[in-house]
Amino acid sequence: MWVRVVLLCGALMMTGLAAPWAEETELRDRYLGRPRGPYRAEVVDAQTKAPLVGAVVVALWRRDRVYPVHVVSEMYAVRETVTDADGRFVLDAKDVEEGAPRRTYHPEFIIFLPEYGSYPWYQVAPTGFTGGIFEGSGTVVELRRLEGREARRMHLRRFDPYGYSETPFKDLPELMRRINAEIVSIGLDPYTPQKD
Repeated sequence: MWVRVVLLCGALMMTGLAAPWAEETELRDRYLGRPRGPYRAEVVDAQTKAPLVGAVVVALWRRDRVYPVHVVSEMYAVRETVTDADGRFVLDAKDVEEGAPRRTYHPEFIIFLPEYGSYPWYQVAPTGFTGGIFEGSGTVVELRRLEGREARRMHLRRFDPYGYSETPFKDLPELMRRINAEIVSIGLDPYTPQKD
């Protein structure tokens, strides 16, 4: 009897007729559910393994707002911190996560330091699925130094600070300071705060 039930469930999943709880479980795993932080990591140079001091770490929480006929994904909260003299960071966001509305996603992370490729696009390690790596004892993130002005310019195309916050100069001052330092060092005009 048990074998038949398992086989039937497997067959239904393969045909797309899986039980509704399978999709519900997948959605639950996608959302925060409970506070997960504090978040931790050590950020190092991929070649020398030296700690990278002053790298900006941004955590961004998005949420789904459900309406009768559609769902809108929107920003819920954003936080930043910088790595210390040992290249380490701890980002405590208990207040953000305890007050998070239903359907808030796990945070997305960005690590940025001028002259280096950033996380999550250009890191050497970790690779593969990186969900949850900053929870618990954290991980080691290895960033590669970018060679040449063109590589640095191409890297900056990844960054739209207004995609992380409507008011990045207010919400993410360290990120904006470092992005502008990188922009100026390769000969481009820096971002300026938008007028209201």
